[in-house]
Amino acid sequence: MNWVTSDGVKLSAVPNGTGFKELNYFTEEDHNWHFQPVDESLLKPVADYLDTLDFHKVKTKYTKGNVWTAIALKGYSKDPLDVTKPGVLKTKAKTDSKLQWTDLYKAPEMKPVLDLLRTLPCRMERVRFMKLEAGKVIGKHTDKIDKDLGIDDGQITRIHMPVRTNDLVTFSIWDDNKFKQDYKLKTGHFYYTDVRKAHAVENLSDTDRIHLVMDCYVNNELRMMIC
Repeated sequence: MNWVTSDGVKLSAVPNGTGFKELNYFTEEDHNWHFQPVDESLLKPVADYLDTLDFHKVKTKYTKGNVWTAIALKGYSKDPLDVTKPGVLKTKAKTDSKLQWTDLYKAPEMKPVLDLLRTLPCRMERVRFMKLEAGKVIGKHTDKIDKDLGIDDGQITRIHMPVRTNDLVTFSIWDDNKFKQDYKLKTGHFYYTDVRKAHAVENLSDTDRIHLVMDCYVNNELRMMIC
């Protein structure tokens, strides 16, 4: 699928069919907006603060117990522990629930995260921190249950940014030819993930992995960062 921006720039979908790609980065000088990886030193205090908070179990059959948990920065309630979305996985959230920043937004430790969110040229739906416990795995699955996902205007695409990770954490995704592709993500870098494709994660380290997961409303600017 192809798109043409208002400036006449032709864009194509992620070319390798994997549904996974590190975003393109831009500078103010070259593209009139600044978007770069986040320095790891700015994210360590965020991770340390998140370690002091309670997370909520992610509703899934692909992990057991509290292996995979989340906390919301933006969602459909002011409660950071409400990580659900109306109409997805039979949640308790009402269909008329208002999208809003949670109480976590007020925490001073969130300033580096709020600053980086402002560098993304799009509106946000849910914004969550998602944790995978040390030594645990998330089994192969898709997120097709969320019918809003896609890369056309007004649809939602998912961007991951590791807040804390290491080389013993592997993200795997199965491409259009059903071949498994493995990736080692870098702290502070941004990654497009088409979670409608089958994917899995294993954390073989002794440290909990934490990602900032941003559900972004697609526009031409965001597609320029992906394509």
